[in-house]
Amino acid sequence: MLATLLLSAAVTAAPVPFDVTQLSGSWSDSFNTNSVCEEARHFTRMQLSDDHQRLAIFNDRTWKSKLGETNRFAATVMAETERSLTLRYDNETRTNANGKLVEWQLIFVAPGVYRWRETDWPEGKVNGVVGIRCSP
Repeated sequence: MLATLLLSAAVTAAPVPFDVTQLSGSWSDSFNTNSVCEEARHFTRMQLSDDHQRLAIFNDRTWKSKLGETNRFAATVMAETERSLTLRYDNETRTNANGKLVEWQLIFVAPGVYRWRETDWPEGKVNGVVGIRCSP
């Protein structure tokens, strides 16, 4: 009886939601070994909506990307785990090999460190950006 109850509880346990405290602080990212948190670098702050449906990314200066030139990006949260958010950026036009809009995973690999990966890449593959928390 006890084994049945324990198994039933394990099967029906809700997934652990994303820990929003992982987003706190000011972030910078790098593609090389240069100092990441020096004053001349660009810094980012991220804010997850209370319902975990939207992520806003605020940059301290205008940034050019394939999504345009802006200092703010917004995305819909497609999925979450305890340590990652799967996102689709607003105004996304890029498509993957299957013709679907590109989605990205923001993965926290250690406290104060994140990596990005496109969801249709092979498991374990990430891009060259390493995000580092520079201040709380």
